[in-house]
Amino acid sequence: MSTDHAQIIMAAHDRVAKMETTEDSLVKVPGIEKAVPRQVAISKAIRELVAELSEGSASWKLIDKMTGQAEGLDLKNFVGTIAKVTREKSSTRGKLLLYTGTKQEVESGKNADGSKKYLPAGYEIVRTDRTDDPDGLMVASEAKALVGHRVLVWVVLEPWASDANRKTRVLVHLMDLGADDRFDADTGELAL
Repeated sequence: MSTDHAQIIMAAHDRVAKMETTEDSLVKVPGIEKAVPRQVAISKAIRELVAELSEGSASWKLIDKMTGQAEGLDLKNFVGTIAKVTREKSSTRGKLLLYTGTKQEVESGKNADGSKKYLPAGYEIVRTDRTDDPDGLMVASEAKALVGHRVLVWVVLEPWASDANRKTRVLVHLMDLGADDRFDADTGELAL
């Protein structure tokens, strides 16, 4: 393991130091019924930290996604203004309409006659992970709170399970860059 043992032990001590203790100096560990001796709490914290730092853990996978090192996924960063956030019925994903100023025509589905339907010029769509997953719900909620704000987004291109040639643009993280003064909250539109 590349992480130094001393760092893990210190981090475990930091975690345990924040936990509540009893009058007889036992530690109340969340999720454990009985208070335990300090060393037992530290051992549990060490196990949790080592699991979290292990290759393949959820934390490890998230770091790989956000740094563009996840196998089979392409990472894109770009800036846009969140114009709208809705919930996609078919997948429960959050669906963000972003104004990025793109010059590309972006397909948004099909018209009633079966012809391709396009977004207005300058707009793009990204989706969150499923909102029945806590991480997807958190990102969707965060995006909803930032409607009308410029954001820096981390988007991964995830291949479809049914068709590896098609990809979904999945929002992994966003950073608030402040309100976009072109956004009209009453109409939900950007004055361009």
